Amino acid sequence: MHNLDRLVARITSEARSKADDILRDADARCAALAGESKHKADEVYRMAVDRATQAAAEEERRAQISRSLDVRNAVLRAKGDMVDALMSEIPARIQSLPDQDYLALMKKMMIDAAPDGQVEVIVAEPDRNRINAAFVAAVQSELASKGRGSKLELAGDTLQLTGGFILRASGLEIDCSLDAILAARGDELAPLVAEALLGR
Repeated sequence: MHNLDRLVARITSEARSKADDILRDADARCAALAGESKHKADEVYRMAVDRATQAAAEEERRAQISRSLDVRNAVLRAKGDMVDALMSEIPARIQSLPDQDYLALMKKMMIDAAPDGQVEVIVAEPDRNRINAAFVAAVQSELASKGRGSKLELAGDTLQLTGGFILRASGLEIDCSLDAILAARGDELAPLVAEALLGR
């Protein structure tokens, strides 16, 4: 019986030893898996942070570009509004020139635009006292001295224009009003106004 007790003790001891080995091995594997999982989790976390940081940087870059474009567009709109405002003042500024300068401009325009034949000169209401019969006669005299076949005659009525005149011949009307000249030459004048106003 004594041998039996020793055999049972030896089997029990071996079993405990094997169980301890299995438990140690299991603990080691668990620790390795935990370490590996933590390493993988750390790597996934680091990659997620990197991606989020890059996405945030890209979003900030796009927002900065958008803000820059908004500011640039607002500045361009403001400059355009300033140019438009100044352009709209040009007829009134021309109208406010001293008589000598204003009439010299009107004379040149009338000589340049007058077609051959009988021409009726219809004056803008604000110019009825400046562009009168004596002025039209002086322009007619200069046209004749240059050999031009225009016969100018001041119309009895006026037009509601900012300034200037309209020449009316048979089937032909030439608009020499200040508004029409601004409209026709606006594309040429706008860059000059912008340069004078804004320095570029």
